[in-house]
Amino acid sequence: MPLGRMLAVVNPRARHGETGKLLPALEELLSAVDHETVITKDAGHATEIAATAEGFETVAAVGGDGTAHEVLNGLMRRPPEARPALALVPTGSGDDYARTLGVSRDLSAAVRQIGTGRLRRIDVGVCNGAFFANSISMGFDAKVTARAVEMKLTTGRSGLPLYLSAMLDVMLHHFSGHRVRLALDDAPAEELGVTLLAVTNGPTYGGGFRIVPMARPDDGELDACLIDALPMLGALWRFPFVVVGHHGWMRQVHFSKHRHIVLESDVPLPGQIDGEVVLSERYDISILPGALTVVVPGTDA
Repeated sequence: MPLGRMLAVVNPRARHGETGKLLPALEELLSAVDHETVITKDAGHATEIAATAEGFETVAAVGGDGTAHEVLNGLMRRPPEARPALALVPTGSGDDYARTLGVSRDLSAAVRQIGTGRLRRIDVGVCNGAFFANSISMGFDAKVTARAVEMKLTTGRSGLPLYLSAMLDVMLHHFSGHRVRLALDDAPAEELGVTLLAVTNGPTYGGGFRIVPMARPDDGELDACLIDALPMLGALWRFPFVVVGHHGWMRQVHFSKHRHIVLESDVPLPGQIDGEVVLSERYDISILPGALTVVVPGTDA
């Protein structure tokens, strides 16, 4: 394998436990790869594994965006000269980071892409000391993420259908705007009413919502989409355009690029970081250009 020895970090609980059932097939597909497999036991375990991985040139996150998020945070604890490359075998519910990197969601194709892949340097986001691979957002969509986590357990849905169901539920029963103070780069903070602020390295989140269609993970900048405070009915007819990435024409939508963003609120504001729910009164977000090496499909993949 041209990418060296690989450690496969498998989250068996990803996608309602379906990833655990894929283990025999995964091991068969990896039989020609010099690798070791470790199964995570609980939340945070993947971070510990990646942070202490020795003797590996590549660490593969087998699971969803949450697994990739944990593995990334483990890798970023290591000094740059001893930091393995990150590979993805996406088997989760959303897999937006895989979309960003062009990795197939088909198990055999994803493993093949690792074996024939190439290395690429990409950016890493940081928020309040935690690293993020693909996205962080505050406001309405973070409420949707929290609701999607609940609905995933009760409905068995995944991917875009799950997030669309959660979005409709929040829209109808828990919709509200938020008063925040927002500072962009070196500009002074401005008080705003917002529906949401999404800050991304990639174009999608929530299982395929094209929130910032033009985002690139290697341009050294954060891509932001801010949507002004909207009434519920106004948001209801606009959000289908957001799902497919055709919302740039709306005067309430603002796209921009930055290196540093600080959002503050007088009350705890819901957020999501790579699909993991958080709650804070302050979100201090910055970018580490080219801080991570990832495995992406080769030109012949």
